[in-house]
Amino acid sequence: MRVGSKTWRSGALERSGTLAIGVVLALRAQRAEAHALEPRTPVDWTGAPCMTTIDRGRQGPIFALEYAIPFEDSVLTDAEPPDGRRHQFFAFCRDHYFEDVNPNWISEADLKVALQLGLGDLALVDLEHDVLDNATRWQACATRINADDERRPISFAAAAEPVLWDTSALSAGAWVVEGYTWDPWFNLWTEHPGVFRIVDDPDPAANPPAAALTHAEQLVHVDEPAHIEGCVESMPGSTMTLSWAQGGTGLDPQWHVFAQDLPVESGAFELELPGPELAVGHYLLVAMEVVDPLGRRWTAHARKYIGVVAKAEPGETGMDEGSSESSSESDTSSESSESSESGLPAAEPGQSSCACSSSDAEARWAEAALFVLMISAGIRIRRF
Repeated sequence: MRVGSKTWRSGALERSGTLAIGVVLALRAQRAEAHALEPRTPVDWTGAPCMTTIDRGRQGPIFALEYAIPFEDSVLTDAEPPDGRRHQFFAFCRDHYFEDVNPNWISEADLKVALQLGLGDLALVDLEHDVLDNATRWQACATRINADDERRPISFAAAAEPVLWDTSALSAGAWVVEGYTWDPWFNLWTEHPGVFRIVDDPDPAANPPAAALTHAEQLVHVDEPAHIEGCVESMPGSTMTLSWAQGGTGLDPQWHVFAQDLPVESGAFELELPGPELAVGHYLLVAMEVVDPLGRRWTAHARKYIGVVAKAEPGETGMDEGSSESSSESDTSSESSESSESGLPAAEPGQSSCACSSSDAEARWAEAALFVLMISAGIRIRRF
């Protein structure tokens, strides 16, 4: 009996140990699966300037690029690459519209690591479109600020140290910067809200145009002005043209000019874009092209949507001046606007109307509420 008892206890311990290992593995798998659905941690560009000039003649070619993070994110699951959840930085020789999201992968080597870990399916990847190193549209335009093996942990200690950007090999002119979160399978890009102007000669005529659009997300009625803000630097005699396009189509934007050949005064600017009738029920992309007297061009794209809803009927309360702007300041921050500050039309106290007017008002309310949700959530429809 004693021997049998020992055998029974040994078997029980073995079974309990196996069960414990199974539970641990199951929990790890659940944690890994849960992380796959979690939002990725962006680079925080709050407080970044609209225009940054890197004067290589005075400062040298090394620029200290500062950034922040919203919170620390460095605890990995067993199903993640050992260098996962890190930040990397890139410069691009041209801007791109808000919905034209950069490739999800930097290199095929990164993709191979993710595939070996079973994080995704190669059949879902277009190697020419979805890998930055292979994307023909970014050849000779995209450049790494820090190398793939120098990606930074998402920690306050790492973010406290600026990234040293060596601009020696870059041409003088305008560049945009974006942060990249390496956290497969779903990696993330976070655009710097401003523009970087690399100069070798302080003479304005020696430098091509640079500009950025930094206005907040907004919701406006037809003909109600949306407030367009940004900054520009260009030689005297330059002009700028502002255009809008309907967003969310999944196709290349069809641009409509709303202000053409405006004279440029270097510095910050503010313009108004009346809500277009053609865009009712949609949200807008905004772009600005600057052309100098030498024919050099730069196109800046807004990082925020502008929603357009039908004009308020007489007797309904419309949006107050400025109420369509974000509750946060209209600076170069990447903070989203609050839905509670969207300026939705409110019914007058005690107001009565026929059933048809009530129905129309409710439809406008629903339409406006949908825009608020979409804009507040930062929904972007990627062009494939």
